[in-house]
Amino acid sequence: MKNKNMDGHIYANVSAFKPSPRDGIVASVKFACTHANKHTHTNTHTNKLHTQYIKHLILPSSTRAIFVPILDEIVKHITKNLILMICDTVHFQWWKRPPVVAAVCLGLLCVLLLAGVIGLSVYYGVFGHHVSTERDQQASYSLLIKERDQLRTSYNNLTKERDQLQTCNNNLTKERDQLQTLYNTLTKERAQLQADRDPLSNWSWQKFESSWYFLSTETKTWEESREDCLKRGADLVIINSDKEQEFLFNLKKRVWIGLTDSVTEATWIWVDGTTLTTGYWYNPQPDNAGPTGEEDCVEIQQDQRPLKAWNDLSCDSKLNWICEKVV
Repeated sequence: MKNKNMDGHIYANVSAFKPSPRDGIVASVKFACTHANKHTHTNTHTNKLHTQYIKHLILPSSTRAIFVPILDEIVKHITKNLILMICDTVHFQWWKRPPVVAAVCLGLLCVLLLAGVIGLSVYYGVFGHHVSTERDQQASYSLLIKERDQLRTSYNNLTKERDQLQTCNNNLTKERDQLQTLYNTLTKERAQLQADRDPLSNWSWQKFESSWYFLSTETKTWEESREDCLKRGADLVIINSDKEQEFLFNLKKRVWIGLTDSVTEATWIWVDGTTLTTGYWYNPQPDNAGPTGEEDCVEIQQDQRPLKAWNDLSCDSKLNWICEKVV
């Protein structure tokens, strides 16, 4: 009850105290601290509580008799010093200098405003840079999309051209194969012709235009001469032009040619079955040897002009002959 009355007395004194505007709350706090300091040693109730708490510590009775008074004094000392420390802190005279406080507050406010302005500037600078970077990235992205579309179009065009070239290549490959086949065929034919020509050259055959001619070195009848030509894979010569007639005349021999009217008199037939259209007779041939009618085969005379050298003669006469092989 004594402690409670003392606290109420301190509170009443503090409440009743009217500090001046100059002194502020400092005088009131000092007054309260002074009364608190006076009644610190008389606060018996608080000390009892401390002593009861210490006595209830779990200690041996001998140890408790020694340390309880010491601990009690320590608690009292800490309590007193704590109150005095608080009072000394409150006693700091910042309430006596309001202009300084205002200046300090204004300075702090300016610092805070400056920090806010700097923060906003940094924020908007970073935000603006971010927006600019994003805009540049968007432009780059659009450009890349456009280039991608162009590349895709180019790729499609190149693919189409590649397919066309592939088709063209396939066609050219087919044509090449056909030409190769034709070349191989012509090569075989040439080789065959070469093989056919070589024996002809070795056997005294002579070439004129597209035909080979064999001039015999012995004499035979017209029928025997033809049989010899057939054995050689040829036949008695058939004359188709003035040049060919001149070529045969220049061989300088009387020779049988493949013309006869032995089947039908006065109807001259070549050995291939075709009828004579152009003849190279000398006058008055063909005369069939007058009334006897025994001249049914044709020779080339050498004592006449080249294009007037044919004479009909008995087929049993023996002359040289000319075989012709068309190549």
